[in-house]
Amino acid sequence: MLKRLPMFHLRTLVVGIVVLACLATLCNTLAVAYRVQHHALVDLELKANQAYASKLASDINEFLRSARNHLSYAARQLDGGLDDMTMLKREAKRLQVQDKDFNSIVIVNAQGQVLVAHPNTEQITSHHQHSSEIRQAVQARQPWVSSAYTSRGGELVIFVSQPIFAADGRYLGIVGGSVFLKKESALHTLIGLHYQQDGTFAFVADGNGRLLHHPDHARIGTQVSSSPTISAALRGEAGTLEVPNYIGVPMLAGFAPVPEAHWAVVVQTPRDLALAPLGEMTRKVLLYILPVSIIGLLLMLWMTYRLTLPLRQLAHSASHLSATQTGEQLRRIDAWYVEVAAIRRALLTGEQLLQEKFGKLRQQAQSDALTGLANRRAMQLALDALMQSSRAFAVLALDIDHFKRVNDTFGHDAGDEVLKHLAELLRHNSRQDDLPCRVGGEEFTMLLPDTGLADARRIAERIRSAVEQADSPHVGKLTVSIGVACRRPDTQQAGSVLKQADEQLYKAKHNGRNRVEVLDLSPSPPAFPARR
Repeated sequence: MLKRLPMFHLRTLVVGIVVLACLATLCNTLAVAYRVQHHALVDLELKANQAYASKLASDINEFLRSARNHLSYAARQLDGGLDDMTMLKREAKRLQVQDKDFNSIVIVNAQGQVLVAHPNTEQITSHHQHSSEIRQAVQARQPWVSSAYTSRGGELVIFVSQPIFAADGRYLGIVGGSVFLKKESALHTLIGLHYQQDGTFAFVADGNGRLLHHPDHARIGTQVSSSPTISAALRGEAGTLEVPNYIGVPMLAGFAPVPEAHWAVVVQTPRDLALAPLGEMTRKVLLYILPVSIIGLLLMLWMTYRLTLPLRQLAHSASHLSATQTGEQLRRIDAWYVEVAAIRRALLTGEQLLQEKFGKLRQQAQSDALTGLANRRAMQLALDALMQSSRAFAVLALDIDHFKRVNDTFGHDAGDEVLKHLAELLRHNSRQDDLPCRVGGEEFTMLLPDTGLADARRIAERIRSAVEQADSPHVGKLTVSIGVACRRPDTQQAGSVLKQADEQLYKAKHNGRNRVEVLDLSPSPPAFPARR
């Protein structure tokens, strides 16, 4: 005889199902949140590294183009012939000393004979006399950038050259420069200037896969045999990849090519390091949704009790088959599915509340929609950081003169174009660490970190002059008034510096517009402490 299964009250079954459903929803929500945040962190890091690689590749490309232009100019100066040794030495010295692009300069005739080398040391002269790369450059008779090679003196070198042709078209030779990759040089400084933190680093490889720059100096000059990022960049591609490094550590890499030299730039971050914030983010999500889940569970238990009461009554009626109302009572069973649908709608409402919680976690935009400059919120964050780090800074408060007249005369569309034009001028006249902001209407502010009063005055005057000389779209000439103020060591609130800059702006307006007014509080108090 089969053993009968235990009997349960309908309310117990429904409560059990509701509890299981609530737990399943909570776990699924956490799993989805984890996957979404995981994907977002990886995608954000990949995009940041690709942008970083493209910027670095662009800077290197511009450096090489500039170096070629300098060599091209020198080649034109020498098109009268290579017989005047005094002129050759003077030109070689000018190239090496004036531009600092190269560690050494060499002028070679069409037969491969080194005529002049600067600096004229035994090591430099010997290196150029016996360099096969220089012979290749002479034979190429065209602009040339060599792959990395090791000189006779043990230096890792690249060689950039430009052919010299006489006025009648005769090939006379080359003028070229060497860049030592392991010594101080303009290229070494350019690559080293780029910002690195949190384990992110950049490296550069030539067309043969040889490392030209790497944070681990011991790896400079080594060959990278099979790197998909380097291979893709050398094919002229720019993009991102998730790849292991040479010791098998998963990395998030962005890469870009350097067309001028057929080089590859790769920026990468350890994957585990990029995902380090994921645990804390998941914990915060749990803290946000747990109270909502508990409230929702209590609500659903109460609703379950209310919904099972009529169902128990229907079950009692169904047990009396001989009663005249049995058919009607059975037809009522269909109504149970409608109530289940109501529970589902309650869960959807709970999910909507969860999405609202996620929405509060999204960062608010920090840029001005019209000009693309930083907005007031971003400016305040930057000011807070400067104050917390006790750094000196200057503030420029700018205002377009007679801007209302522009809007009234040419319309608001033209006014918007003027604002975008001024924003572009501010970007063009900003240094790397400066922060131009649009704070409202025709009012702009520029933060100048680590800048004293004299430098701030010069920058403000440069901006004022640039605006005055430029033709604004649709409206012609415009001018701006600028107020300048600097943070003093005894300044406690960033707002006081902003207020001082605004007061100087008002003074510039009052004194005739199209001018710079500077707040000078001499004698100055003790200087800021040195930054560590």
